[in-house]
Amino acid sequence: MARELSGLLTLTDYEQAAESLLDAACWAYVAGGADTQLTVRANTEAFDQVWLRPRALGGTGVKPDTSVTVLGQRLALPVLLAPTSPQRLLHEDAEIATARAAESAGTVSIVSTDSHYAFSDVTGAVASDSWFQLYAYRSRDDVAATIALAEDAGATALVVTVDASYAARRIGTRRAGFRTPGHVDFGNLRALGVLTGDIPDGARIERLPLTWDDLEWIRSRTRLPIVVKGVLRAEDAEHCVALGADGLIVSNHGGRQLDGAVPSLVALEQVAAAVAGRALVLMDGGIRSGVHVVKALAYGADAVCVGRPYLWGLGLAGQQGVEAVLDLLRSEIEDTLLQLGADSVADIGPDFAVSAHRATRLGAS
Repeated sequence: MARELSGLLTLTDYEQAAESLLDAACWAYVAGGADTQLTVRANTEAFDQVWLRPRALGGTGVKPDTSVTVLGQRLALPVLLAPTSPQRLLHEDAEIATARAAESAGTVSIVSTDSHYAFSDVTGAVASDSWFQLYAYRSRDDVAATIALAEDAGATALVVTVDASYAARRIGTRRAGFRTPGHVDFGNLRALGVLTGDIPDGARIERLPLTWDDLEWIRSRTRLPIVVKGVLRAEDAEHCVALGADGLIVSNHGGRQLDGAVPSLVALEQVAAAVAGRALVLMDGGIRSGVHVVKALAYGADAVCVGRPYLWGLGLAGQQGVEAVLDLLRSEIEDTLLQLGADSVADIGPDFAVSAHRATRLGAS
């Protein structure tokens, strides 16, 4: 049953409401991460170590422009919906509801290989662009078939995830006794023949570990823009760009793979500096407000991706819930820009933010 959303004023409100609505095992799967969940917490806490620097007497006082251009497409706000799966855990309309909400908000949904609905069903439900997130299964032949599936269904970008080839130690999920419910399936994997028979208990099928040679081969297989997701090191970012990547997502998989991995925001600044405008730079991990979005932009991101927050909305009210989360983020971004004395997202640069460590040094000088 859809939850009343009018009293939810922050993303923390959405998180608490979603937790109260979902069963404990499902919540453990959605909210949890690897081992002690240190990186899950650190992703958000990293934003508390960055201070914004308002510009005195800046801005015109008009409603700020939150739009950005991403891979040639104009988006109404600098927030994309990260690939998550399987969304049927949260709502029966799953990825279709998410894609429709993204379309309504003027942004992009990135649909996972592991989606409940086949990608063609998702793209057929909207007129706007959808990106396809690629996991590698079994062999290059299967990867080639997956790329063809995405192209045939109208994908406008391919998001190659490189940080989740191996199963993670998700202790909290195991302790909660999570098992994939019978009403959840994997439409793309069925279409590809990767999954036959029963669905896996842990909502995961073993994947093919990717190498640099594989990334180069994937680049040669498609004319779609390629965005590499899961980059945390400057030298890796440079290598991706050299191999023809059109964009990067600075990401530690939401803290779900390696406990103790560097927070995405901490890695972002160096990756953005290494890329130096030669490719799109996105980031995900720990974003819980429009203030966080603007801090990421100041640290070099062209836009951000959110995952768990829109899942909270999806679980509470389907498409309407996802739309409400995006509306809240847009409102918070607008307010942050006004308070900073900025007329648009394009105004935000490194001069608008300073790390807490550097701020302490400046204060002592």
